[in-house]
Amino acid sequence: MNGFNEAVNASIDVEDQLSRYLWSLSEAEFADERIEKQAIGSRAGFETRRERIQARFLESIGGLPDRMDDPSIELHGRTARDGYSIERITLESRPNIHVTTNCYVPDGDGPFPGIVFLCGHIDSPKSDLRNQKACIELALNGFVVLIVDPISQGERTQYFDPETGKPVFDERSSVIPHSHAGQKCFYAGASLARYMIHDDRCALDYLAARPDVDEERIGVIGASGGGIQTLFLSMVDDRIAAAAPCCSVTERREQQKTGKCIDAEQLVYGAIARGVNYDDLLTTIAPRPVCIGAAVSDEHFPIEGVYETVDRAREIYGFYDATENVQLVVADTTHCPVSDLRDGVFAFLCDHLTEDEYEPKKGLSTLEKSALECTQTGHVMTAYPDERTIDDLIREYVANAPADDSTESVVGDNDGDADQFRTTLLERFDLERDDCDLSPRYIDRTVTAGLEIEHVWFRTERDPDIVVTGLLVSDPDSDTSSPAVVLYEDGTEELPDRSEEVASLAEEYGTVFVFDPRGIGAVQHRRIPVHSWVDDYDGVYGTEFKLGYDALMLESSLLEMRVFDVCRAAEFLRSETNATNVSFVGDGIGAYHALYAAAATENVDRVDVYETVPSFATLATEQDADFHPQLTAFDVIRSCDIPQVERALEQREVKRSQPPIE
Repeated sequence: MNGFNEAVNASIDVEDQLSRYLWSLSEAEFADERIEKQAIGSRAGFETRRERIQARFLESIGGLPDRMDDPSIELHGRTARDGYSIERITLESRPNIHVTTNCYVPDGDGPFPGIVFLCGHIDSPKSDLRNQKACIELALNGFVVLIVDPISQGERTQYFDPETGKPVFDERSSVIPHSHAGQKCFYAGASLARYMIHDDRCALDYLAARPDVDEERIGVIGASGGGIQTLFLSMVDDRIAAAAPCCSVTERREQQKTGKCIDAEQLVYGAIARGVNYDDLLTTIAPRPVCIGAAVSDEHFPIEGVYETVDRAREIYGFYDATENVQLVVADTTHCPVSDLRDGVFAFLCDHLTEDEYEPKKGLSTLEKSALECTQTGHVMTAYPDERTIDDLIREYVANAPADDSTESVVGDNDGDADQFRTTLLERFDLERDDCDLSPRYIDRTVTAGLEIEHVWFRTERDPDIVVTGLLVSDPDSDTSSPAVVLYEDGTEELPDRSEEVASLAEEYGTVFVFDPRGIGAVQHRRIPVHSWVDDYDGVYGTEFKLGYDALMLESSLLEMRVFDVCRAAEFLRSETNATNVSFVGDGIGAYHALYAAAATENVDRVDVYETVPSFATLATEQDADFHPQLTAFDVIRSCDIPQVERALEQREVKRSQPPIE
């Protein structure tokens, strides 16, 4: 019993169908966005849209935490240098959450303008030589500069091996833990950006309160991930007088063309579906000055999109007669740090925040990493006995999140609860979207060991198309009153290894359909080689990760799309067998598809899963929970988590196999 050969047995090319599908949906949303923006003809029209964009952004990240009334601030030491000094400071942003920073202070009395310096994805951001030189040069030009370690970077490493005491992740630890924590946030209907912006805002609080800083003249700067943080902080806090996001701005459609991934804290849920583009992030601070730093050959933020975004922003600033407040600095290089853009960007900051012209500084000497560390151990997790982690904050968020009113009653035992849950699931997973005639194509029919085996493909959607595949296996000597859709994690690719198991299932259910939802098995997407160091198709920054994030920006998920396909597979199976009832069998990730499809489908007889299925609440709150990009989904814990599915199936008296669900 074999699966399919290449291109569905040479029937149809499906190698790129999922990315084509997502692109087609995105193109429609981009067109709507352009039409909406072209209709903005006044300051009032823009400001109405701006309020909506800001509200959507805050909603998508789960809102912002409250700031502490009396956070602790610790000065760990001060190093005098030539013309400036460096203070090593920790700030408490939440109870037992310490943010490590360095503050570069010019010689003199002040008050000076201030700069919040936000960092991208490097392991030791404060001590990075290029960041040090940028901070020194700004200090020598009269700025008090506060450079901040983001979560999981520098002295704020979050994940340690309890046996070795060493960080769990490798040399790319500055991005991998963000993906793990970010995934947990998504399940809870939030974003890692929620916590990073909060830390940045607390850093701004500290800087603005310093007696040597003029709180009316504070800017923010950062490159790459730090540039995205720059945009976000500027959106939510009007104390920012000038912003300089570097290598972090483009046009979303141009960025999508590259096939590149973005990072968890950079993803705005529903950004494409809701028309939230980079120019929207920029113009939320209008008419305050902004300088976009860009690189001609930036592989992450295409220069064509930079120019388009700057043009859009200037149109908006024109409503305030302030087009000159949108500046662009371009370097002839690849994706780069702030230091590679310093001449133009630092001149911008001096022009808008000081009374002096920018003076370039040469021959700057830097310090060793240890000389800039705030903690004696080099890590807040070992320096503070009661230090909490990002996982602790996520657990707290999950515990305190209000229940979704639409499914709150499902925790009870009322007969109507299951129907209410099914209605909610159909809506939340968009399972009543436009479909099409299945028109199944049978491309191979054989009889093996008394079993009738048919290879079939059909479409679950058209325009854009989605092709799915499966093996229909029937035992003519068995009852077919409750045929089963069989869902393996890798679909028909797991054949012929599971042939005996499928034969046994066919004997038990009469007919089974070993099914490949979109992107799985015979319709698996080709590997997207957007990062040369990514080897794992199902790992961080792998193909599933990339496609899953694209789906989130469309206010959907691969999980939702695949459950839709499974529901259509059940429809196909009923039509082939004339059965009223249908069953589902699931293993691995396929167990999730089986459970959700069963909850969404009427007349289900039985659901069998082979292993314990962790709930999304478990995946979000356990520190060592496995990372599954196939399960990337937003806000599933409150309204449609696995325990709610289980209770709904129990109320409907759907038979279940063990083991139980967590």
